[in-house]
Amino acid sequence: MKKRADHEPGYVLHTYPYKETSLIVEAFTRRHGRVALLARGARRPRSAMRGVLLAFHPLRLTWTASAELGTLISAEWSGGQGALAGTGLMCGFYLNELLLRLLRQLGYQ
Repeated sequence: MKKRADHEPGYVLHTYPYKETSLIVEAFTRRHGRVALLARGARRPRSAMRGVLLAFHPLRLTWTASAELGTLISAEWSGGQGALAGTGLMCGFYLNELLLRLLRQLGYQ
């Protein structure tokens, strides 16, 4: 049974390259916690998600999932926050690492 989340507020914690043109995105969302999503074609030069899947930017994520790894359908910037720099940026990276290590990943069994 597939589950779907529409326009869920969230943040990108980390991205990993997958095959030639895709990314695995570790995201933190308000209602679903930490989720792993496959963003197909996100590394292509003309991909709509290429410039959006950045850390520390508030996003609206839409995905479907039936197993541990869901499929990202869309990611939209929801605005409202400037870029981090200096000490704030280092604190943000540290917080991301803590979230990745301390939160369990959501599974859709």
